[in-house]
Amino acid sequence: MAKKIKGTGSNPLEMAKILSDTVNESWENGSFLNRVSPTTQDLLKFWFDEAFCDNRDINFHEGQKQAILNIIYLHEVRKTKNLMDLYLETDSKILQRMDIGDLSKEKYQHPMYAVKMATGTGKTWVLNAILIWQYLNTKEMEDNFIYKKTVGIEPFPKIFYLWLQD
Repeated sequence: MAKKIKGTGSNPLEMAKILSDTVNESWENGSFLNRVSPTTQDLLKFWFDEAFCDNRDINFHEGQKQAILNIIYLHEVRKTKNLMDLYLETDSKILQRMDIGDLSKEKYQHPMYAVKMATGTGKTWVLNAILIWQYLNTKEMEDNFIYKKTVGIEPFPKIFYLWLQD
């Protein structure tokens, strides 16, 4: 029997690779755009379509694009409710190596996305894109609950958990 890891251990990196592969396949075959709101479709085309990118001097690089696509895919396409859902839907074998009791804690019972990017790689641009995406969808889709939750962006997990206590 595999040893259970408290929390997530190194499993997020394995899960992120599987998720990115799934997202990229969905993006390349066009099914991604068919499963998101019209507002999201317009934003993604504007941000990533060659016809738009060729007319700009500054565009998102591949790492930024991947981060944006992964977050939107999890929230809008998969409608991931919590961390356990994320692992179940991505690769349940990873979940078998984890402490299910730990993942059942209150702090993991809401959508939570992490973007691991090195200093200077454009995290702020990714965060701005996600805020724009969430804001515009909230305005357009007022009766759709998946956009009603406020996006909280915090670079330090300890501070994020303090938010949850209030």
